Amino acid sequence: MQDGMAVIVDDDESIREAVCEMLQEIGEYSIATAEDGEEALKRLQTGGINLLLLDLMMPKIDGYEVLSTLRNGSVPRPVRVVVMSAHADPGAREGIIAMGADEFLPKPFNMSQLQAAIGNE
Repeated sequence: MQDGMAVIVDDDESIREAVCEMLQEIGEYSIATAEDGEEALKRLQTGGINLLLLDLMMPKIDGYEVLSTLRNGSVPRPVRVVVMSAHADPGAREGIIAMGADEFLPKPFNMSQLQAAIGNE
């Protein structure tokens, strides 16, 4: 089992808390949170992030801009990047993957969907 750092990025506190609880149940990650892309990029600067769970629609810097920043190498890329969004339809998955995400997780999701998306089934 890996023991790594996970960062949950979402402007909705209730979603951050719910995802945090699911990851705690999985039990393989130290967990940090960020409420917008700006805060996420600051966390990513330090490197060593195993898992980034990233919302797309956020104030200041959105998830698309975070993906773009990861793609151009301005910050260290986490081992796995999972985009979670209620606003992008599942058909947008290919585009999100092309932007640099490893997986797309439509909200709302359950524990088994999260485990599949992070590669922990």
